[in-house]
Amino acid sequence: MRPRRANPEPPKPFKFGPHIYLAQTQPGFEPIAWNEIAARYGRGNTAELGRRLVPDRVGMTIFTAPGIAGLKQVRTAEDFFAVVAYRRFPVAPPDPAKRYVPKTPAEHDEDERLGRKTLERVRSASRDARFIEEALAAHVSLVPGSRAGRRLYYRVVARMAGEHPFRRVDLQHAVERGIGERDDHVWHPGGEDADVEFWVTMFPGELLLTMRLSDERLRHREYKVAHLPGSLRPSVAAALGWLSEPADDDIVLDPMCGAGTVLIERAHLGRYAKLIGGDSNPAMLEAARENVGPRYKPIELNSWDATKIALGDASVTKVITNLPWGMRHGSHAENRRLYPYLIEEFRRVMKPGGLIVMLTAETRLMADLMSRGVFRPHKILRVSILGAPAAIYVMRVG
Repeated sequence: MRPRRANPEPPKPFKFGPHIYLAQTQPGFEPIAWNEIAARYGRGNTAELGRRLVPDRVGMTIFTAPGIAGLKQVRTAEDFFAVVAYRRFPVAPPDPAKRYVPKTPAEHDEDERLGRKTLERVRSASRDARFIEEALAAHVSLVPGSRAGRRLYYRVVARMAGEHPFRRVDLQHAVERGIGERDDHVWHPGGEDADVEFWVTMFPGELLLTMRLSDERLRHREYKVAHLPGSLRPSVAAALGWLSEPADDDIVLDPMCGAGTVLIERAHLGRYAKLIGGDSNPAMLEAARENVGPRYKPIELNSWDATKIALGDASVTKVITNLPWGMRHGSHAENRRLYPYLIEEFRRVMKPGGLIVMLTAETRLMADLMSRGVFRPHKILRVSILGAPAAIYVMRVG
C-alpha cells in the first residue's frame, strides 16, 4: 500500500449563479489576469469570487461579469470558461500526522464507497448543470465559426488537485454520462474537433464544471508566424507588459527581445510613444522582424550586447524583459557574472520614475543580488511557467 498524502484545505466557497466566468493562466499569474479583467470591465462592474490553483499546471481566477464583451480585450489569460455547475462536498480536515501512514483495508473500503458516491454526484451535477445555453451563446460570440445547434459533439477534459478516491478518467466518465443524459440538446461524444469542451476540475471538497469559451487562438496568437524554441508564451509576455503600468507616453525597451513577443504584447495593451528591442542573436532578431511585420509602429530592432545598450542615459521609461534562465542557453555561472551588468545597464537607460519588469527562474541569484544591494524591487511575484518555478521582479527607478 502506498503512503497517503494529506490534502490541502478545501478552497473557500463562493455563491454560484449566472454570469460566472473563469480565466485560466500559468500558475501565479491569476492576480495579474484578474487586475486586467477588472480594468477592462471598469471597477465596480465585475467582482472576483476566488482563485484556484492546480499545482504546477494552471492558475484560475473566478469572477462575475455582466457579459463577455470585456473578455475580448484581455491578453493576460490563456483561456476563458463559463462556470456551468458548482458543488461542495464534505471533506475531512487534513491530518499531517497520517500523511505517511498506510491506510487499513477498512479505510480503503470507505474511500471506495465515498468515491462512488462523489462520482454519482458529479454525474447528476453535469446532467442538471445550469446556464448551459448562456455559455453556448458566449462561446459562439467569442469563437468565430463555432456553433450551438440542436445536435452537438462534446469533449470532456478532467483535472484533479489533491488526493481523491477515484481516478481522473473516472471523473471524466462521470461528467460524460451526465452530459449524455441531458435533454436540452442531442449530445454526442466527440474528439479534438468537438463543438463544445467541458472542463471539470475536482479540488478537495469542491467540483467546478465549466464550458470552454475560447480556443487555441487566444493562447498562441495569430501574429506569431515565427516560432523559436524557448520563446515566451504570449500571455506571460502580456502579464509582464501589464505590470509595467502601460501609459500613452511609454518608451518601452526589451533589451533581449528574442522573437519580439514582449514588445508586441505591450503594443496590444495600449498606446505608447515607441517600442525598442534588441538581441545579440541574428536568428532571434529575424524572427522578431517577421512577427512584427508592418505593424506596431514606431518600433526599432537592434543588434547589440544587452550589457552595452546603444541608447543614451535616461532615454526609456520602461524596461520589460525575460532574463536568461541558464537552462536552454548559457549557464548559472554565466548568469552570476552577467546579471549585475544587465541590471546596471537597465538602470542607466531608465528615466527617473520608470519601471523595470524582469522575469527569471534564477530566484536564488536574484535574492543574492538583492542582499548585496544591486537592486531593490518593490514587488516580487512567484510564478510557474510550464512547470518551471520562476519569479517576476518589478522595480521603480528613483
